[in-house]
Amino acid sequence: MSGPPEDEPTLAPAEIMAATASMRRLFSARAGIAAMLRAEAALARAGAAAGLITAEAATAIEAACAGEKPDPAALAEAGARAGTIVIPLVAWLRAAVPAHAAAIHRGGTTQDIVDTGLILQLRDGFLLLEADLDAAAAAAARLARAHAATPMIARTLLQPALPATFGLKAAQWLAALDDARAALRDAARQALRPQLGGAAGTLDGFGTRADAAATAFAAALGLDPAPLPWHTSRAPLARLAATLAAALGTAGKIATDTALMMQAECAEAAEPAAPGRGGSSAMAHKRNPTLAVAIRAAALRAPPLAATLLAALPQEHERAAGAWQAEQSVWPELMRLASGTLAALAELLAGLTVDEAAMARNLAHAPAASPSPAIPALIEAALAAHARQDRRP
Repeated sequence: MSGPPEDEPTLAPAEIMAATASMRRLFSARAGIAAMLRAEAALARAGAAAGLITAEAATAIEAACAGEKPDPAALAEAGARAGTIVIPLVAWLRAAVPAHAAAIHRGGTTQDIVDTGLILQLRDGFLLLEADLDAAAAAAARLARAHAATPMIARTLLQPALPATFGLKAAQWLAALDDARAALRDAARQALRPQLGGAAGTLDGFGTRADAAATAFAAALGLDPAPLPWHTSRAPLARLAATLAAALGTAGKIATDTALMMQAECAEAAEPAAPGRGGSSAMAHKRNPTLAVAIRAAALRAPPLAATLLAALPQEHERAAGAWQAEQSVWPELMRLASGTLAALAELLAGLTVDEAAMARNLAHAPAASPSPAIPALIEAALAAHARQDRRP
């Protein structure tokens, strides 16, 4: 099951800072149970399509799955004893629909329910992430347009290099964000498929109607069907995690640039101000880059989480003994982390204050030259590519 046993677990302050409330709710214990029950309801619909159970039974099971949910703490405790939360979940569902108890969970297996529940949570979670990533890219585009001709010093190896414009820096941020958006959309399209394979990935429980069952299962969930069961073929999910970690790395690069520009010695930009933000417990004169620091910290945390999913790829035969189980806590943590990061990035870019006078002063460290005449075309190319991506269906 995804998530801890309480709806809103007791989190350390750093964890609360690193996650949005909407993503915490989406990956709460109760939401994880609801997602698995949606998978059970779809399994009932698949069973009816294959003739395993009656339409009446499927309707009754769907109604129970949509109704009041079991207690998360009790379910988690029973699942710990059983080795999987699906065993007590199915027992609860059978008790809730005694007249059709024999029709429940027909043709499926534990991993079908857990994996499909996760996919449903990820689908909704990536919609939240995409909204913040879109907002961050739109803000970067506005900065690129507004400051296309604002001269500033470019820096290499942290030292003054040549004259550039802040619009070009923002356009580079924009291009990186657009690349991250496109990569995530493509990776999600490949990875977010339902899991239905039965006990050994052979769909044996559905007999000759396996195709009809798989189609009905996916349709009930609003997902594209998977070509084959993927119990131990986890590369698409691992790629999605790695792509998400790379997107957070892009956010971290922008945050790093911002934090450096906020140094008093540069003073070229500042995060949006807010009550209580950016202060120091010991030095009242400081304005710390709070958003940038949180984003950079998340960018450093994300790669090891994705690495766990990559390390778990060599799984045994048709069902894994340990590698699949190692994945279970990774996705909720990664999604919570990503939510706070991209929301903070969108806020940072939307409210970034640019000090054009400070940028002009710092040009004194550059050779006596004007910004390259190629810069306007570079900015326009980034903006045009951004507009094309926003028009994608």
